[in-house]
Parts: sequence; C-alpha cells; structure tokens
Amino acid sequence: MTLAEARMVLPDLQVEAATSDIDAAKRQELARWLVRYTPLTACDANDTDSILLDVTGCTHLFGGEKATLTDIQQRLEAVGITPQLALAENRAAAWALSHFRPGSISVSAVESKQLLSPLPVSALRLDKATEVKLVRLGLKTIGSLFSLPRSTLAQRFRGQPKKQVTALLERLDQILGRSDEPFSPLVPVPSWSVRQVFSEPVMHLPMIEMAIQKLLGQLIEMLAKAQLGIRRLGLYGFRVDGGVQQIIIGTNRPSRDSKHLQRLLLEKLDQLEAEFGFDLLQLNAEETESLPPVQCGDIKAKQHQSVSELLDRLTVRLGPAAIRCLQHRPSHMPERAQAFVTAHAKSLGWDSVPAHQSLRPLRLLTRPELIDVLAEIPEGAPRRFRWRRVERRVVKADGPERIAPEWWVDEGDKTRNYYRIETEGGTRFWLFRSGLYPLPRVQRTSMEDSSASPTWYVHGFFA
Repeated sequence: MTLAEARMVLPDLQVEAATSDIDAAKRQELARWLVRYTPLTACDANDTDSILLDVTGCTHLFGGEKATLTDIQQRLEAVGITPQLALAENRAAAWALSHFRPGSISVSAVESKQLLSPLPVSALRLDKATEVKLVRLGLKTIGSLFSLPRSTLAQRFRGQPKKQVTALLERLDQILGRSDEPFSPLVPVPSWSVRQVFSEPVMHLPMIEMAIQKLLGQLIEMLAKAQLGIRRLGLYGFRVDGGVQQIIIGTNRPSRDSKHLQRLLLEKLDQLEAEFGFDLLQLNAEETESLPPVQCGDIKAKQHQSVSELLDRLTVRLGPAAIRCLQHRPSHMPERAQAFVTAHAKSLGWDSVPAHQSLRPLRLLTRPELIDVLAEIPEGAPRRFRWRRVERRVVKADGPERIAPEWWVDEGDKTRNYYRIETEGGTRFWLFRSGLYPLPRVQRTSMEDSSASPTWYVHGFFA
C-alpha cells in the first residue's frame, strides 16, 4: 500500500528513508551468517532481495532438506526476518519457487517440472517486453512453454529482436537444469574446516577457550596427515541474533603447534562480542603450506621456529604493519632491489642475493644526493667531487658498473654508471653518473635522450 494508506491504518507508524547501501550491507551480513549451513553462500547480484545457498551435500547434517529449511525459517523468524524459502536442484528453479511458491522442496527434475508448470512466465526472470509478448500469445504459464518445441517457440518470436528469443531459451534451459548458472561464493571455501555446535548459546570466554582447544586439536590432526601447516587461521563465531564475529591470525612460517596457535587466538579473543551468545564456532585453515615432519633434536630448526613464534606474537599484539622486514625484489636498481614487507609476507621472487649485489654497499642514502664532480675524461672516474659543501679528492676508483634504465617501471629512468671510490681520508663512497654524454646522431643506438648532460650523485657508503 502507499504511505498515506499505511498511515491511515496506523497513525503512529514509524517511517524511515530506505538506503540501498545499508540494505546491501545488511543482506551481506545475513549471507555471512548463513555460511553456518553451507560455505557456498552468496548475495544474488540480479535480485536485491535474494540470497543463494548451494546446500549440495550439506542437508544431511541438519536432518534432511525439509529439516534444513525449517531450521533456517525458525532461526530467521526468531530475529525478526520473515523469509520465503525454497529448495530445488538448480538456481533458477529455486528462485522461481521461492518467489511464487515458497516452502516448496524439489529434489528431482521431474518434481521440479510439476511444481514449476503452474507458475507465471514472470518466474523465468525475463524482461518486461518478453513477458508481455508471451501473455499476448496465450503462453501465460511456464508449463505452456514446456510443451512447445524450441523451433515453434522461436517462430512465435519471428520479427522480434534476436536477443529476446535467446534470453527466453536460455532461461528455459536454466530452469530445466540443461545449463548451469554458477555464482561466486561470498567467502572463499576453506580446504580445511572444523566446527562446534552448542545446544545452548555460549557467552563465557572459558567455554569458548575450551571449544577452541578442541577444534584446534581436530584441525591439526587432519593437517598432520596431509603434511600441511597453517599460515592463516580464521575463527568464526555465529551468534543467535544473526551476527557473525571473526578473528584472523597469521603465522610467519607454517605451523602445527596447537599451543602456539591457541595463544595467538586467545590474544584476540577479547575482540569477540558474544552479545546473546554463540551457538556455533567454526575454525578454518584459510591458508596452508607444506610442512613435512622434522628430525627431533634439530637445534637449528628449533631456533628458527622460536624466532618465528616471537614474530607471530608481536604481530598479533602490535598489528601486521608494525613488524616488517626487508626482502629482495627482482630489480637491478639499488633503491628498488629491496622492499619492506610484513613479517608474514611470502617471498617476492629472489630467494638469495644476486651475485652482482655483493659488491654494493650496505648503507644507502634515502635518496641519491647531487654532487659536483671533476673528471679527467668525460667517461672516466671522478678525480674530485664536492658533497655537502666539502671538497674531497679521490685516490682510488673502481668501475664503472653500468645499469640500464627500467623504462617499464619509470620512463624517467636513465642509464647509470656506478663507481666505488676511496678519498684521501679513507672514506669509501658509491657514486654514479646518471645519463649519457651527447653523441653524434648517427652513432645513437639507444632510445634514451642524450641531449642533456649527465649528472653525478652520491648513493651510498662502504664500511
């Protein structure tokens, strides 16, 4: 009814403006809560009022198809949501039955065909023009379309846009199960997962800790048989009011140490807001890596594991961005050869330091600093240079080490010639000349602009 009619019936009616963004967020939150029934849960992108659940192989956990729908119905009504539910062997049939014959359950194609036949053609999710055309042709129900051959149906739409016929035939194939209509789940399906169902809602932390300890033992036992270790672990708490709380932890190295993993989870356990309690806890191994058995008494492995566990605890307490380390990157440019990454980040490509980088200094300036250089020949090593208002005389020089520009990263890069030099005071510098000296046009073979004179920079120091 219209708002005016509603206010006549109920003068004290509370009215609020509808917000599509808030509605979408609430629907997504509800879809996450429904993961308790199946990991394959998603919001229907074509219908703002629908949520899709692929319960294949899951209904027996709740007592069958009818018991599953009844449980969903009761739980949603308990939190003030009145749903229209249906179960069928494909997505299109389930949508049609939930919107036009809620409560229906179909487990076979024959049964679906009987349930769908009396439904109007609007249950096929067609555009308005196609629906009007079908009604004018006397094809008002889905069953009337089932009885027509495809060639006859196409002839009825002769002279109409081809996309209408194609869409109609595609919808018929989907609702009959002849073609698939896949969807992307809201959350990635975990490869390893365990869950604990409570007969009564649990609110107290000691009970939750006991459940976590039990779930960790089950999960680690499964991973040990597969020789896998946990890199990222997720704890999900499903509340009785329809909310979902989650805790995500990561490890620096793959781990199957239940005490260590439990300690990390307990560090964040106070973030869970139980409200009226949890009736389901689920523990997912979100990311795993190979972890074969290790030799007992390996001191080196034990030391590495101890350092890794320390990094894990610091990361949980201070946050992932607080613990960083240097990792090599596949770049010959010194300032791009390494990058700060989080302690849990994986390798960026180079497992060891390239041989040519062993001749480079450990101490680099944040940014290369411009200097004035005097050289005997243009392409030679510097003899004197002025840096930070101090003139320095070069006694030894080694080089150049030429580094070509990485034009695919930065078009402004120029060719660099690096020199390792030593001054009279014994200080050793790492200098480079940026750019090439002008050459005759007929001798130019590089794409680099050689019209500008090269400039010199200090980039680092040797110990």
